[in-house]
Amino acid sequence: MFQFIRKNSLFTQLASINLFSKTGDRLFYTAMLTIASTLPEANLAVMIVSASETLPILFSFLLGSLADQKANKLKGLIKTSFFRMILYLFIAWMVSYGATLPLVLSMAVLNFISDISGNYSSALVTPFTKMIVHAEDMEKAQGIISVTTQLINVIATFAGSILLSLFFIETVAYVNAGIFFMVAISYIFISAKLKMTEKNIPMDKQQKLVPIIKDNFKKLFQHKEIFNDLCQLSLLNGLFGGLTPIFVMFIQTEEVGTFFTRPFLISLLSGSITISMIIGNSISSNFLKNVTTTILNRSANLLIVLIAIGFLLRQLTFILISASFIALLLGIVSPRFTAKVINYYPTERLGGIITTVNSCLTLTPPLTSLLFPMFANISLNFAYLSFILYGLLLIVLNFFITK
Repeated sequence: MFQFIRKNSLFTQLASINLFSKTGDRLFYTAMLTIASTLPEANLAVMIVSASETLPILFSFLLGSLADQKANKLKGLIKTSFFRMILYLFIAWMVSYGATLPLVLSMAVLNFISDISGNYSSALVTPFTKMIVHAEDMEKAQGIISVTTQLINVIATFAGSILLSLFFIETVAYVNAGIFFMVAISYIFISAKLKMTEKNIPMDKQQKLVPIIKDNFKKLFQHKEIFNDLCQLSLLNGLFGGLTPIFVMFIQTEEVGTFFTRPFLISLLSGSITISMIIGNSISSNFLKNVTTTILNRSANLLIVLIAIGFLLRQLTFILISASFIALLLGIVSPRFTAKVINYYPTERLGGIITTVNSCLTLTPPLTSLLFPMFANISLNFAYLSFILYGLLLIVLNFFITK
């Protein structure tokens, strides 16, 4: 990994700047949730804040296609970063007037606009990655990006909590504005090195947006292996969206025979999933190289059935181990899948295709987090059995698409 970083210094610089901007994406989310939770209308306020983080995903495929049509991508990255800085300076000014529901709504709208801008920036960066990283090194590149993204999410969330405990919330907004200012300046410094690369990025001749978006979906559906991996990764991500609320109900209602507190067990599940995924990302380019992503996905599908058995047998350790191995396999497959997509599809369409992929991957957890608790309303045992059905569904889907 370190040898790759040294040999690909330009990629490292570009990826580092883009990842640093994601720190700003995550940092203020904790602050907004904290404000929302203190209001008399806490439930509504928290829902508004959560929506401001989730809804930008729905616009990703549109923004990616717009980014593909952008000729001066470096200028776009710089201007977008300065724009996000101004947004958070305005938020810092608003917060000084006190916490109210209209304030939370206003912050959520501005955060929504900032996140949309962030998705647009990521789409602008994607073609550069293909141009400066060799195809045979793409798995290593995506593995590094996946690992650092996971770590940044954890660190930024933790940093947001620390800042809130030491300073006023407007300080956190100013810190966020400072992050995007540094991102903009960093893009300015690196732009000279990327000018020639930008000139060599081909532009899509198709100018109408709707046909481009339709064609991006068509391209994904036509490649059986990529489409299968997309469906599998999307639904495996969805598993964790449904697993957490059912796990919480499980430890609250079942006798699991442990002296650990419930908050600790919830943290243990979340931590084991995150750590396993990070390990999977870091070993993706070197471990099980000769095993196809299809086989790895099928193994993860079978482990979902083992989670259900763990619930039915009231075996906490069984659940945690199975979930950890699923996260490990997911961590191995994800960088390989992203590398496959980047290497296969044309550079002039990468922004739209990658953002379409990311939309599909991130939409399922919110849906399953609603679906599985609905099953629990019938009975907890029915919710446990639904994991067996979920695993079998993925297995059948896997064989159906690849046949």
